[in-house]
Amino acid sequence: MKTIIQSVLLTSLLLFIPSCEDFLDTRPNEYANDPQATSDTLSKYNSVADAIAELNGAYNNFKADIYQFENFFYNDVQSDNCYVGGDGFNEEEIDELAITSLNSKVRMDWNQYFSMIGTSTSVIENTRMMNTGISETEKRQIIAEAQWIRAFAYFDVIRIWGDAPIMDRLIPNITPENLDEVYPLLYPKRQPASEIYTLIRRELEEALPYLESRSNGAFRATKGAAYGLLAKIYATEGNRNARDYRKVINYCDMVIAENYQLVSNFDDMFNPANNFTSESIFEVDYTTTAGNWAYWVLFSEEDGTITWRRYCTPTHDFLAKFGAQDKRLASSVVYKSVPYDTYYPANNYPIINKIRAKESNIILMRLADILLLKAEALAELNSTREAIEIVNVIRNRAGLLPVETGKSQEETRLIVENERQLELFMEGHRWFDLLRNDRAIAVMMQHKDRNGKILFPSIPEFRMLWPVPQNEKDANPNLAQNPGY
Repeated sequence: MKTIIQSVLLTSLLLFIPSCEDFLDTRPNEYANDPQATSDTLSKYNSVADAIAELNGAYNNFKADIYQFENFFYNDVQSDNCYVGGDGFNEEEIDELAITSLNSKVRMDWNQYFSMIGTSTSVIENTRMMNTGISETEKRQIIAEAQWIRAFAYFDVIRIWGDAPIMDRLIPNITPENLDEVYPLLYPKRQPASEIYTLIRRELEEALPYLESRSNGAFRATKGAAYGLLAKIYATEGNRNARDYRKVINYCDMVIAENYQLVSNFDDMFNPANNFTSESIFEVDYTTTAGNWAYWVLFSEEDGTITWRRYCTPTHDFLAKFGAQDKRLASSVVYKSVPYDTYYPANNYPIINKIRAKESNIILMRLADILLLKAEALAELNSTREAIEIVNVIRNRAGLLPVETGKSQEETRLIVENERQLELFMEGHRWFDLLRNDRAIAVMMQHKDRNGKILFPSIPEFRMLWPVPQNEKDANPNLAQNPGY
Protein backbone atom coordinates (compact mmCIF):
# COMPACT_ATOMS: atom_id res chain seq x y z
CA MET A 1 0.00 0.00 0.00
CA LYS A 2 1.29 3.41 -0.88
CA THR A 3 2.17 5.41 2.24
CA ILE A 4 0.87 8.96 2.33
CA ILE A 5 3.45 11.12 4.06
CA GLN A 6 2.26 14.46 5.40
CA SER A 7 3.81 17.91 5.16
CA VAL A 8 6.24 18.81 7.95
CA LEU A 9 5.95 22.57 7.82
CA LEU A 10 3.89 24.71 5.53
CA THR A 11 6.06 27.77 5.97
CA SER A 12 9.22 26.03 4.84
CA LEU A 13 7.41 24.41 1.94
CA LEU A 14 6.29 27.80 0.71
CA LEU A 15 9.90 28.78 0.26
CA PHE A 16 9.89 26.35 -2.63
CA ILE A 17 6.30 26.72 -3.86
CA PRO A 18 5.58 30.22 -5.22
CA SER A 19 1.79 30.12 -4.77
CA CYS A 20 -1.16 27.81 -4.45
CA GLU A 21 -2.49 28.87 -7.86
CA ASP A 22 0.80 28.30 -9.68
CA PHE A 23 1.19 24.93 -8.05
CA LEU A 24 -2.30 23.59 -8.63
CA ASP A 25 -3.29 25.19 -11.90
CA THR A 26 -0.35 25.97 -14.15
CA ARG A 27 2.75 24.00 -13.20
CA PRO A 28 1.87 20.60 -11.78
CA ASN A 29 4.37 18.67 -13.86
CA GLU A 30 7.27 20.78 -12.66
CA TYR A 31 6.73 19.56 -9.09
CA ALA A 32 7.12 15.86 -9.80
CA ASN A 33 10.66 16.12 -8.42
CA ASP A 34 10.21 19.01 -6.02
CA PRO A 35 13.23 19.50 -3.71
CA GLN A 36 10.92 19.11 -0.68
CA ALA A 37 9.53 15.81 -1.89
CA THR A 38 10.44 12.52 -0.27
CA SER A 39 9.98 9.10 -1.82
CA ASP A 40 7.01 7.20 -0.45
CA THR A 41 9.14 4.16 0.40
CA LEU A 42 12.80 5.19 0.26
CA SER A 43 14.61 6.85 3.15
CA LYS A 44 16.84 9.83 2.47
CA TYR A 45 19.35 8.40 4.97
CA ASN A 46 22.21 6.24 3.77
CA SER A 47 23.50 5.33 7.22
CA VAL A 48 22.83 5.49 10.95
CA ALA A 49 25.13 8.52 11.03
CA ASP A 50 22.74 10.37 8.70
CA ALA A 51 19.79 9.65 10.99
CA ILE A 52 21.71 10.67 14.11
CA ALA A 53 22.87 13.88 12.44
CA GLU A 54 19.28 14.97 11.77
CA LEU A 55 18.22 13.78 15.24
CA ASN A 56 20.87 16.10 16.68
CA GLY A 57 19.40 18.83 14.52
CA ALA A 58 16.01 18.15 16.09
CA TYR A 59 17.57 18.53 19.56
CA ASN A 60 19.17 21.79 18.49
CA ASN A 61 15.67 23.27 18.11
CA PHE A 62 15.79 23.53 21.91
CA LYS A 63 18.47 26.20 21.35
CA ALA A 64 16.13 28.37 19.28
CA ASP A 65 14.31 31.41 20.68
CA ILE A 66 11.36 29.38 21.97
CA TYR A 67 13.39 27.72 24.73
CA GLN A 68 16.01 30.39 25.36
CA PHE A 69 13.70 33.34 25.83
CA GLU A 70 10.18 32.99 24.47
CA ASN A 71 9.11 30.40 27.05
CA PHE A 72 9.90 32.96 29.77
CA PHE A 73 7.96 35.66 27.96
CA TYR A 74 4.99 33.39 27.50
CA ASN A 75 4.97 32.01 31.06
CA ASP A 76 6.59 34.64 33.27
CA VAL A 77 5.94 38.01 31.59
CA GLN A 78 2.44 37.11 30.44
CA SER A 79 1.66 36.06 34.04
CA ASP A 80 2.00 37.85 37.38
CA ASN A 81 5.66 36.83 37.73
CA CYS A 82 7.30 39.61 35.70
CA TYR A 83 6.87 42.97 34.09
CA VAL A 84 8.02 43.14 30.48
CA GLY A 85 11.32 44.75 31.53
CA GLY A 86 12.81 45.86 28.25
CA ASP A 87 11.42 47.88 25.36
CA GLY A 88 9.44 46.67 22.40
CA PHE A 89 5.84 46.87 21.16
CA ASN A 90 5.56 43.12 20.52
CA GLU A 91 6.84 42.33 24.01
CA GLU A 92 4.52 44.89 25.62
CA GLU A 93 1.50 43.30 23.95
CA ILE A 94 2.28 40.05 25.78
CA ASP A 95 2.68 41.80 29.13
CA GLU A 96 -0.60 43.66 28.60
CA LEU A 97 -2.59 40.57 27.50
CA ALA A 98 -3.28 42.42 24.26
CA ILE A 99 -1.48 40.25 21.73
CA THR A 100 -2.69 40.22 18.10
CA SER A 101 -2.24 37.93 15.13
CA LEU A 102 0.25 40.43 13.68
CA ASN A 103 2.62 40.20 16.65
CA SER A 104 6.07 39.13 15.46
CA LYS A 105 6.55 36.86 18.47
CA VAL A 106 3.40 34.92 17.63
CA ARG A 107 4.76 34.38 14.13
CA MET A 108 8.26 33.44 15.29
CA ASP A 109 7.07 31.06 17.97
CA TRP A 110 4.64 29.28 15.63
CA ASN A 111 7.34 28.87 12.98
CA GLN A 112 9.96 27.60 15.41
CA TYR A 113 7.64 25.10 17.07
CA PHE A 114 6.53 23.70 13.74
CA SER A 115 10.11 23.63 12.48
CA MET A 116 10.90 21.49 15.54
CA ILE A 117 7.91 19.26 14.80
CA GLY A 118 8.92 19.02 11.15
CA THR A 119 12.52 18.03 11.84
CA SER A 120 11.36 15.39 14.32
CA THR A 121 8.89 14.05 11.79
CA SER A 122 11.62 13.80 9.17
CA VAL A 123 13.76 11.77 11.58
CA ILE A 124 10.88 9.46 12.53
CA GLU A 125 9.69 8.74 9.01
CA ASN A 126 13.06 8.49 7.28
CA THR A 127 14.45 6.25 10.02
CA ARG A 128 11.33 4.08 9.80
CA MET A 129 11.94 3.60 6.05
CA MET A 130 15.57 2.50 6.47
CA ASN A 131 16.01 -1.13 5.41
CA THR A 132 19.78 -1.46 5.45
CA GLY A 133 22.71 -0.15 7.47
CA ILE A 134 20.80 0.02 10.74
CA SER A 135 19.82 -2.49 13.39
CA GLU A 136 16.29 -2.72 14.70
CA THR A 137 17.49 -1.53 18.11
CA GLU A 138 19.18 1.54 16.63
CA LYS A 139 16.10 2.30 14.57
CA ARG A 140 13.80 2.07 17.59
CA GLN A 141 16.04 4.26 19.74
CA ILE A 142 16.34 7.04 17.16
CA ILE A 143 12.60 7.04 16.47
CA ALA A 144 11.84 7.05 20.21
CA GLU A 145 13.97 10.13 20.86
CA ALA A 146 12.44 11.99 17.92
CA GLN A 147 8.95 11.06 19.12
CA TRP A 148 9.73 12.57 22.52
CA ILE A 149 11.00 15.80 20.92
CA ARG A 150 7.89 16.07 18.76
CA ALA A 151 5.64 15.41 21.76
CA PHE A 152 7.43 18.08 23.80
CA ALA A 153 6.89 20.66 21.05
CA TYR A 154 3.29 19.67 20.36
CA PHE A 155 2.41 19.87 24.06
CA ASP A 156 3.47 23.52 24.06
CA VAL A 157 1.62 24.18 20.79
CA ILE A 158 -1.63 22.80 22.25
CA ARG A 159 -1.28 24.89 25.39
CA ILE A 160 -0.48 28.08 23.46
CA TRP A 161 -2.84 27.83 20.47
CA GLY A 162 -5.22 24.95 21.20
CA ASP A 163 -6.18 23.12 17.99
CA ALA A 164 -3.32 22.80 15.50
CA PRO A 165 -2.32 21.09 12.25
CA ILE A 166 -1.16 17.51 12.74
CA MET A 167 2.05 17.21 10.75
CA ASP A 168 3.23 13.71 11.53
CA ARG A 169 4.18 12.59 8.02
CA LEU A 170 6.35 13.83 5.18
CA ILE A 171 5.07 14.93 1.81
CA PRO A 172 5.09 12.41 -1.07
CA ASN A 173 6.44 12.94 -4.55
CA ILE A 174 3.98 15.28 -6.23
CA THR A 175 2.43 14.21 -9.53
CA PRO A 176 -0.54 15.48 -11.56
CA GLU A 177 -2.46 12.39 -10.43
CA ASN A 178 -2.12 12.99 -6.68
CA LEU A 179 -2.72 16.75 -6.50
CA ASP A 180 -6.10 16.34 -4.80
CA GLU A 181 -4.50 14.04 -2.27
CA VAL A 182 -1.51 16.30 -1.65
CA TYR A 183 -3.39 19.60 -1.40
CA PRO A 184 -4.67 19.06 2.18
CA LEU A 185 -1.18 17.99 3.19
CA LEU A 186 0.34 21.18 1.84
CA TYR A 187 -2.44 23.32 3.34
CA PRO A 188 -3.52 21.43 6.45
CA LYS A 189 -6.44 22.33 8.67
CA ARG A 190 -6.18 22.63 12.42
CA GLN A 191 -7.18 19.43 14.17
CA PRO A 192 -8.77 19.22 17.64
CA ALA A 193 -6.29 19.41 20.51
CA SER A 194 -7.76 16.11 21.77
CA GLU A 195 -6.45 14.35 18.64
CA ILE A 196 -2.97 15.76 19.20
CA TYR A 197 -3.06 14.68 22.83
CA THR A 198 -3.96 11.17 21.66
CA LEU A 199 -1.07 11.19 19.18
CA ILE A 200 1.60 12.35 21.63
CA ARG A 201 0.42 10.11 24.47
CA ARG A 202 0.48 7.08 22.20
CA GLU A 203 3.90 7.90 20.79
CA LEU A 204 5.43 8.58 24.20
CA GLU A 205 4.17 5.23 25.42
CA GLU A 206 5.61 3.60 22.29
CA ALA A 207 8.94 5.35 22.84
CA LEU A 208 9.39 4.51 26.53
CA PRO A 209 10.92 1.00 26.17
CA TYR A 210 13.64 2.37 23.89
CA LEU A 211 14.73 5.39 25.95
CA GLU A 212 17.62 5.11 28.38
CA SER A 213 17.31 5.43 32.14
CA ARG A 214 19.23 8.23 33.81
CA SER A 215 19.31 9.56 37.37
CA ASN A 216 20.72 12.97 36.49
CA GLY A 217 20.13 15.65 33.90
CA ALA A 218 20.69 15.08 30.20
CA PHE A 219 20.30 16.97 26.96
CA ARG A 220 18.69 13.81 25.65
CA ALA A 221 15.29 12.16 25.80
CA THR A 222 15.26 9.65 28.67
CA LYS A 223 12.71 7.51 30.45
CA GLY A 224 12.49 10.10 33.22
CA ALA A 225 11.82 12.87 30.69
CA ALA A 226 9.10 10.78 29.02
CA TYR A 227 7.44 9.87 32.32
CA GLY A 228 7.55 13.53 33.33
CA LEU A 229 6.03 14.68 30.05
CA LEU A 230 3.25 12.10 30.33
CA ALA A 231 2.52 13.27 33.88
CA LYS A 232 2.19 16.84 32.62
CA ILE A 233 -0.04 15.77 29.72
CA TYR A 234 -2.44 13.86 31.98
CA ALA A 235 -2.47 16.82 34.40
CA THR A 236 -3.46 19.20 31.57
CA GLU A 237 -5.58 17.39 29.01
CA GLY A 238 -9.31 18.04 28.99
CA ASN A 239 -11.62 19.39 31.64
CA ARG A 240 -10.03 19.79 35.07
CA ASN A 241 -12.78 17.84 36.80
CA ALA A 242 -12.50 14.87 34.42
CA ARG A 243 -8.73 14.29 34.47
CA ASP A 244 -7.15 11.04 35.60
CA TYR A 245 -5.07 12.39 38.48
CA ARG A 246 -4.08 8.89 39.55
CA LYS A 247 -2.24 8.54 36.26
CA VAL A 248 -0.53 11.86 36.96
CA ILE A 249 0.63 10.47 40.31
CA ASN A 250 1.69 7.16 38.76
CA TYR A 251 3.85 8.85 36.14
CA CYS A 252 5.34 11.20 38.72
CA ASP A 253 6.20 8.13 40.82
CA MET A 254 7.88 6.57 37.77
CA VAL A 255 10.07 9.67 37.45
CA ILE A 256 10.95 9.41 41.16
CA ALA A 257 11.76 5.71 40.72
CA GLU A 258 14.44 6.64 38.19
CA ASN A 259 16.36 7.79 41.32
CA TYR A 260 16.62 11.52 40.66
CA GLN A 261 17.41 13.39 43.88
CA LEU A 262 16.81 16.96 45.02
CA VAL A 263 20.12 18.78 45.35
CA SER A 264 20.73 19.91 48.92
CA ASN A 265 21.65 23.46 47.89
CA PHE A 266 19.06 25.12 45.65
CA ASP A 267 21.64 27.39 44.05
CA ASP A 268 23.66 24.45 42.75
CA MET A 269 21.22 24.01 39.89
CA PHE A 270 21.91 27.50 38.58
CA ASN A 271 25.65 27.58 39.11
CA PRO A 272 27.14 27.13 35.62
CA ALA A 273 29.80 24.83 37.10
CA ASN A 274 27.12 22.34 38.18
CA ASN A 275 25.30 21.40 35.00
CA PHE A 276 23.38 18.10 34.87
CA THR A 277 22.74 17.72 38.59
CA SER A 278 20.87 14.84 40.24
CA GLU A 279 17.71 16.96 40.28
CA SER A 280 17.74 17.85 36.60
CA ILE A 281 15.77 15.66 34.20
CA PHE A 282 16.12 17.53 30.90
CA GLU A 283 18.28 20.57 30.28
CA VAL A 284 19.69 22.26 27.19
CA ASP A 285 23.49 22.14 27.13
CA TYR A 286 25.62 25.26 26.58
CA THR A 287 29.34 25.91 26.84
CA THR A 288 31.65 28.91 26.86
CA THR A 289 32.37 28.34 23.17
CA ALA A 290 28.75 27.57 22.22
CA GLY A 291 26.85 29.63 24.75
CA ASN A 292 23.28 30.70 25.25
CA TRP A 293 22.27 34.31 24.62
CA ALA A 294 19.48 34.31 27.21
CA TYR A 295 21.87 35.52 29.94
CA TRP A 296 22.63 38.62 27.84
CA VAL A 297 18.92 39.46 27.53
CA LEU A 298 18.07 38.66 31.16
CA PHE A 299 21.22 39.18 33.24
CA SER A 300 23.98 41.45 31.92
CA GLU A 301 26.32 42.15 29.09
CA GLU A 302 29.29 39.83 28.71
CA ASP A 303 31.59 42.06 30.76
CA GLY A 304 29.07 42.10 33.62
CA THR A 305 27.81 45.64 33.02
CA ILE A 306 24.20 46.67 32.45
CA THR A 307 23.75 49.53 30.01
CA TRP A 308 20.20 48.83 28.76
CA ARG A 309 16.96 47.52 30.22
CA ARG A 310 16.94 43.78 30.82
CA TYR A 311 13.79 41.83 30.08
CA CYS A 312 11.55 40.00 32.56
CA THR A 313 11.70 42.19 35.67
CA PRO A 314 10.13 40.51 38.75
CA THR A 315 6.89 42.12 39.89
CA HIS A 316 6.55 43.73 43.31
CA ASP A 317 3.84 41.28 44.36
CA PHE A 318 5.92 38.30 43.32
CA LEU A 319 8.97 39.41 45.30
CA ALA A 320 6.76 40.08 48.32
CA LYS A 321 5.75 36.41 48.38
CA PHE A 322 9.26 35.30 49.35
CA GLY A 323 9.74 34.83 53.08
CA ALA A 324 12.72 36.59 54.65
CA GLN A 325 14.53 33.27 55.13
CA ASP A 326 13.79 31.84 51.68
CA LYS A 327 17.10 30.75 50.20
CA ARG A 328 15.60 30.68 46.71
CA LEU A 329 15.33 34.45 46.47
CA ALA A 330 19.08 35.06 46.04
CA SER A 331 19.28 32.35 43.41
CA SER A 332 16.29 33.75 41.52
CA VAL A 333 17.01 37.48 41.70
CA VAL A 334 20.13 39.59 42.22
CA TYR A 335 19.95 43.31 43.03
CA LYS A 336 22.20 45.61 40.98
CA SER A 337 22.73 49.27 40.14
CA VAL A 338 21.40 50.03 36.68
CA PRO A 339 20.99 53.15 34.51
CA TYR A 340 17.17 53.13 34.66
CA ASP A 341 14.39 53.13 37.27
CA THR A 342 11.42 51.85 35.29
CA TYR A 343 9.99 49.65 38.05
CA TYR A 344 12.44 49.95 40.97
CA PRO A 345 15.08 52.42 42.23
CA ALA A 346 18.07 52.40 39.90
CA ASN A 347 20.50 51.65 42.74
CA ASN A 348 18.63 48.52 43.87
CA TYR A 349 17.12 46.88 40.83
CA PRO A 350 16.14 43.17 40.71
CA ILE A 351 17.73 41.23 37.84
CA ILE A 352 16.90 37.64 36.89
CA ASN A 353 19.61 35.36 38.29
CA LYS A 354 18.80 31.84 37.08
CA ILE A 355 20.63 32.11 33.75
CA ARG A 356 23.72 34.01 34.81
CA ALA A 357 26.38 33.06 32.27
CA LYS A 358 26.57 32.06 28.63
CA GLU A 359 27.65 28.56 29.70
CA SER A 360 24.58 28.20 31.95
CA ASN A 361 22.43 25.30 30.89
CA ILE A 362 18.70 25.98 30.63
CA ILE A 363 16.67 23.51 32.69
CA LEU A 364 13.33 22.56 31.14
CA MET A 365 12.34 19.73 33.51
CA ARG A 366 13.53 18.90 37.02
CA LEU A 367 12.47 16.78 39.97
CA ALA A 368 11.01 19.59 42.12
CA ASP A 369 8.60 20.39 39.27
CA ILE A 370 7.49 16.74 39.15
CA LEU A 371 7.16 16.49 42.94
CA LEU A 372 4.99 19.59 43.08
CA LEU A 373 2.95 18.32 40.13
CA LYS A 374 2.31 15.17 42.17
CA ALA A 375 1.28 17.36 45.11
CA GLU A 376 -1.12 19.18 42.80
CA ALA A 377 -2.69 15.89 41.70
CA LEU A 378 -2.96 14.73 45.31
CA ALA A 379 -4.75 17.97 46.17
CA GLU A 380 -7.22 17.34 43.35
CA LEU A 381 -7.92 13.91 44.88
CA ASN A 382 -8.33 15.60 48.28
CA SER A 383 -5.27 13.79 49.67
CA THR A 384 -4.31 17.06 51.31
CA ARG A 385 -1.95 15.73 53.97
CA GLU A 386 0.22 13.93 51.40
CA ALA A 387 0.22 17.02 49.17
CA ILE A 388 1.37 19.27 52.03
CA GLU A 389 4.08 16.79 52.99
CA ILE A 390 5.59 17.13 49.50
CA VAL A 391 5.37 20.92 49.68
CA ASN A 392 7.21 20.80 53.02
CA VAL A 393 10.09 18.84 51.48
CA ILE A 394 10.53 21.67 48.99
CA ARG A 395 10.14 24.34 51.69
CA ASN A 396 12.65 22.62 53.96
CA ARG A 397 15.35 22.95 51.31
CA ALA A 398 14.42 26.61 50.93
CA GLY A 399 15.04 27.14 54.66
CA LEU A 400 11.37 27.69 55.48
CA LEU A 401 9.18 26.35 58.25
CA PRO A 402 6.73 23.62 57.25
CA VAL A 403 3.11 24.33 56.42
CA GLU A 404 0.73 22.75 58.89
CA THR A 405 -1.33 19.84 57.63
CA GLY A 406 -5.08 19.65 58.10
CA LYS A 407 -5.80 22.18 55.36
CA SER A 408 -8.93 22.11 53.22
CA GLN A 409 -8.73 21.04 49.59
CA GLU A 410 -8.98 24.62 48.33
CA GLU A 411 -6.33 25.83 50.79
CA THR A 412 -4.04 22.99 49.70
CA ARG A 413 -4.50 23.85 46.03
CA LEU A 414 -3.41 27.42 46.68
CA ILE A 415 -0.46 26.32 48.82
CA VAL A 416 0.81 24.07 46.02
CA GLU A 417 0.23 26.81 43.43
CA ASN A 418 2.18 29.30 45.52
CA GLU A 419 5.08 26.89 46.06
CA ARG A 420 5.31 26.16 42.35
CA GLN A 421 5.43 29.88 41.63
CA LEU A 422 8.32 30.49 44.04
CA GLU A 423 10.25 27.30 43.25
CA LEU A 424 9.95 27.44 39.46
CA PHE A 425 10.13 31.20 38.85
CA MET A 426 11.66 32.02 35.46
CA GLU A 427 11.77 28.39 34.40
CA GLY A 428 8.83 28.68 32.01
CA HIS A 429 5.91 27.28 34.06
CA ARG A 430 3.69 29.96 35.62
CA TRP A 431 1.18 30.72 32.83
CA PHE A 432 0.87 27.03 31.97
CA ASP A 433 0.20 26.32 35.67
CA LEU A 434 -2.51 28.95 35.82
CA LEU A 435 -4.16 27.71 32.62
CA ARG A 436 -4.06 24.10 33.76
CA ASN A 437 -5.89 24.92 36.97
CA ASP A 438 -8.39 27.42 35.50
CA ARG A 439 -6.76 30.18 37.53
CA ALA A 440 -5.33 32.52 34.91
CA ILE A 441 -8.19 35.02 34.81
CA ALA A 442 -8.71 35.12 38.59
CA VAL A 443 -5.00 35.60 39.29
CA MET A 444 -4.42 38.16 36.57
CA MET A 445 -7.38 40.26 37.72
CA GLN A 446 -5.40 40.76 40.95
CA HIS A 447 -2.18 41.61 39.09
CA LYS A 448 -0.89 45.13 39.84
CA ASP A 449 1.50 47.61 38.28
CA ARG A 450 4.45 49.17 40.10
CA ASN A 451 2.14 51.61 41.87
CA GLY A 452 -0.24 48.94 43.16
CA LYS A 453 -2.97 49.64 40.60
CA ILE A 454 -4.94 46.66 39.26
CA LEU A 455 -3.92 46.18 35.64
CA PHE A 456 -6.81 44.05 34.39
CA PRO A 457 -10.26 44.79 35.83
CA SER A 458 -11.63 42.27 33.31
CA ILE A 459 -10.09 39.72 30.97
CA PRO A 460 -11.98 38.04 28.11
CA GLU A 461 -11.79 34.26 28.01
CA PHE A 462 -10.40 34.23 24.46
CA ARG A 463 -7.11 35.66 25.77
CA MET A 464 -6.30 32.24 27.24
CA LEU A 465 -5.18 31.18 23.76
CA TRP A 466 -2.88 33.01 21.38
CA PRO A 467 -4.01 33.87 17.84
CA VAL A 468 -2.82 31.95 14.82
CA PRO A 469 -0.27 34.25 13.14
CA GLN A 470 -1.82 36.23 10.32
CA ASN A 471 0.95 35.42 7.85
CA GLU A 472 0.23 31.69 8.31
CA LYS A 473 -3.48 32.27 7.69
CA ASP A 474 -2.64 34.29 4.60
CA ALA A 475 -0.45 31.47 3.29
CA ASN A 476 -2.88 28.71 4.24
CA PRO A 477 -6.59 29.50 3.77
CA ASN A 478 -7.50 26.31 5.63
CA LEU A 479 -6.17 27.59 8.97
CA ALA A 480 -9.06 28.75 11.15
CA GLN A 481 -8.43 31.63 13.57
CA ASN A 482 -9.04 31.33 17.30
CA PRO A 483 -12.22 33.10 18.47
CA GLY A 484 -11.80 36.74 19.48
CA TYR A 485 -8.94 37.56 17.10
